[in-house]
Amino acid sequence: MTSKILFVGHDANSAGAQIVLLNWLKAEAGRGKKNYLLLEKGGDLLPKYERYAKVWVWRKGPNKIEKIYKKIPFLKREDRIDREPNRTEIAVMVKEFRREKFSLILGNTVASLSLLQQLQGMRIPFGAYVHELNFSLTMYASDKDMQFLAQKVSLVFCVSKQVNRLLVDKFNVPNERTLLLPPIIEIPKNHSDRGSQLREDLGIPADALVVLGCGLAEWRKGTDIFIRVARQVIRKMPKVHFIWLGVGDNVFSAELKAEKEHWDEAKQVHLVPQKLDSKPYFEAMDLFFLSSREDPFPLVMLEAAYHQKPILGFKDSGGVSDFLQDFPDMLVGYLEEEQARDGILKWLEKDASAQTEMRLELKNKSLQYSAECFLERWHNMGLN
Repeated sequence: MTSKILFVGHDANSAGAQIVLLNWLKAEAGRGKKNYLLLEKGGDLLPKYERYAKVWVWRKGPNKIEKIYKKIPFLKREDRIDREPNRTEIAVMVKEFRREKFSLILGNTVASLSLLQQLQGMRIPFGAYVHELNFSLTMYASDKDMQFLAQKVSLVFCVSKQVNRLLVDKFNVPNERTLLLPPIIEIPKNHSDRGSQLREDLGIPADALVVLGCGLAEWRKGTDIFIRVARQVIRKMPKVHFIWLGVGDNVFSAELKAEKEHWDEAKQVHLVPQKLDSKPYFEAMDLFFLSSREDPFPLVMLEAAYHQKPILGFKDSGGVSDFLQDFPDMLVGYLEEEQARDGILKWLEKDASAQTEMRLELKNKSLQYSAECFLERWHNMGLN
C-alpha cells in the first residue's frame, strides 16, 4: 500500500488541474496527512501550496552571475526568469527525496512527465493524473513523454472516461494500468446572493435571462462558438444577455471583442476578465453554456451544478458527458451550434418552478465531487 507520495506539478498557476491538486492537498492536510510537492516552476498558487505541503521548486531563480547581469541596463531584456537547476542543486533535492522514502511519485498533468523522467534514477514507481484531451496532450507533451507514460508509468489516473479512452486507443497506455479519478472541488462554506448586484453593475435588466460561459478565452473553450450561439439566441429571444467570464490579453479575446462589436448594438454580450471571486456570476446566471470543443472535466460545470443552474454542453467534448449522463436534455451533438441554440432556448423558456427537482439533482450530483467523496474514492483504490 502506498503511504507516502511525492506529488509533481508543472507549475503553480491558477488553472483547473493546479486547483484540483491544491484542493487534494488541502483535503489530505485537513485529515492530518503531511504532503510533499515538487513543482517544475512557481506561480501565484505557490503560497497556498506551501500551506498544505512541503514544496520544492525545480527551476531556480537567477544565479549570482545572472543577478549581476541584471544590473547592466542593456542586458535587462535578456533576463531569465528561471533556469534549470545545476548538478549540485539536483543532487541536494534528490538526497532529500530519498530521505523521505516515497512510495510513489505522482505527476499532475502530462506537462509534468518531462520532470518525472529526470527522477527515474530514484527507482520509485510513477503515477500520472491526466487532465488533458487530444489538443492539450499534443501541445504539452512530446512523443517521448507519451511513450514514457505508456511504458514506464505504473498507474495512470484519468479525470474522465473520454481521457481514458484516448490514452488507451491513441497513445497505447495499457488499459489495466488506467483508473478513473474524477476531480475534487471545494464546496463553498458561505451562502450569499450577489447576483442581483452583479446584474445591476453590468447593466442587465432585472427581468432579463442570463447565460454564462467561463474560462480563459481560447480555442479549446469554444469562445467563438459561444458568441455565434449568443447571436442566434438573442435573435430569437431579445431579452437574453450572455456573459463570458475569462477574456484576457490574447488573440482569442481580441477576436471575441471584434465580433461582438459588429452586431451587439444593444450590449447584450458582456466580456469580463477573469475574477478571483467568480461566485456572483454563477448566482446571476440562469443557464451555464459549456461551449468547449474539449474539456476533460471542467470544474466550472460542477460549480454551476452546485448553484442549481441548468447546464448545456456538447457530447463527446470531455467530462461534461460523464457528469450529465443522467440529464440527456442538457447535451447536444458535438459542435452543433443550432442544436445548442435550440437547447438554450428550450431551457430558458421552461418555468423555473417546474425545474426544482432537476436543480436539486444537479446540486446533489455536484456534491459527489466534494473533498470527502474524492478522498473516499482515492482511498478505496488502496493507494492512500
